[in-house]
Amino acid sequence: MESVDVDRNSTPSSSKKKAKRLPIDVQEEIDCLYEFVPEVEEHFLVVDKIGEGTFSSVFLAKMRHYPEIEQMFALKHIIPTSHPSRIEGELKCLQEIGGCDNVIGVELCLRNRDHVVIVMQYFPHIKFQDYLMHMSFQDVHNYMYNMLLALRRVHMFDMIHRDVKPSNFLFDRASNRYALVDFGLAHKAPLSKTSSLSNPSTPQADRNKAALSEQQNNSQSSASTTPVSQTSKGTPSASPADPKADQYTPPTPNLSNSVFVKRVKSPRRLLLAKRALMLQEKDDVLSQRKSGVRPYRPAQCQCFGKPQICSLCSSRSNQNAPRAGTPGFRSPEVLMKCPDQSTAVDIWSAGVIFLSLMSGRYPFFRANDDLTALAQIISTFGSEPVKEAAKACGKNLICNPAQKAVDLRTMCMKLRAAPLSKHHTKRGFKIDPATEQSWKNVPDSSFHLLSRLLDLNPYTRITAAEALEHPFFVEMAEREAEGMS
Repeated sequence: MESVDVDRNSTPSSSKKKAKRLPIDVQEEIDCLYEFVPEVEEHFLVVDKIGEGTFSSVFLAKMRHYPEIEQMFALKHIIPTSHPSRIEGELKCLQEIGGCDNVIGVELCLRNRDHVVIVMQYFPHIKFQDYLMHMSFQDVHNYMYNMLLALRRVHMFDMIHRDVKPSNFLFDRASNRYALVDFGLAHKAPLSKTSSLSNPSTPQADRNKAALSEQQNNSQSSASTTPVSQTSKGTPSASPADPKADQYTPPTPNLSNSVFVKRVKSPRRLLLAKRALMLQEKDDVLSQRKSGVRPYRPAQCQCFGKPQICSLCSSRSNQNAPRAGTPGFRSPEVLMKCPDQSTAVDIWSAGVIFLSLMSGRYPFFRANDDLTALAQIISTFGSEPVKEAAKACGKNLICNPAQKAVDLRTMCMKLRAAPLSKHHTKRGFKIDPATEQSWKNVPDSSFHLLSRLLDLNPYTRITAAEALEHPFFVEMAEREAEGMS
């Protein structure tokens, strides 16, 4: 289900009283759906089109042969150009993960040739911006708790949703129910390089690594010994021209070898090894000068810190990294094209939604490209923290001029107290006094959780399971218990 927004004034029950005349283009799409997948017309009566996304269209339908059943269904018709693996992945998520913890499930799947229709229960809801300013602080608490509950369920299966946003986390205020939908971009979280290196290896792998390092150490040591000549039998012997031929010269150790550094405990031996290495490097440079051979020096970038691109950088291959998602909800590691992405990208998106709830501004980040989106993040969280996060992801970020971070509490409270947007003033919107009073004493724990959800470093960002145990939810639960008693 992709960005499906309906009006509460036109509920499915009201459609029974008076038939709604559909636009011609919508009726044509319904007829095409019947033609593409005949089983849809056999079992369902499509009432309306309720949503459209990049890869699918969503229709509202009811059972054709069981009119007494009031349950409505959402029929998601996936475009034929979608890759089969993408459709398979979405169905697996709905079937294995869905059905509990606020994650939508699947009721039926119909297929005819290259047309696939996923049947789900219809979830009535309204637009996020229509109820944003109506939410009390307790409503925000419940909203975030249920969202993190759904994300914990998804991440338990090591899946990344990749498109967490308000239009994909549906909220029915009448029944106080929630549903995480649209797994069209979901995929398995790849095994990170850091985690694979930190995992303990098997004894056989340890033996292989030790043998390989010892072999490399022996080869490097033999390559750095004094010049030798081969005898007729193939055994090495010292050169007769060397006056120190009768003396034994130990091999120069490789100080970059971690195995050697760990084994050597004598400071004196390490000092001697450093001196021998320096003399060897000096001899190599002198021999290269005498022979006229210049040492190899890799080409260096000429545009570092300059508003230009040199030929070396322009000739580099493009970096391939997942960047799927909705603009405004992409995490810093996605914007900086870090290949090592995890379920932390969903946590960042949840943090952006929490930021909108706390500030009363939606969308909070609005950008047409990744660089503009990154600049907006820098203007909020400061340039130095973003630089440190970039280093953690193996990137070097240049930002000029430097930007200081803003205080989240001060920013959110100022924005919430600011005049309402045109979207609300046109409708004559007024905030309920009880709702306004609930925002007078916002606990610090809420902003601490917000900062943990919006941690710029994906490796230290809080997980959904950890967030559910945050003091913000524990304190609110204790307050509710005291109020009931």
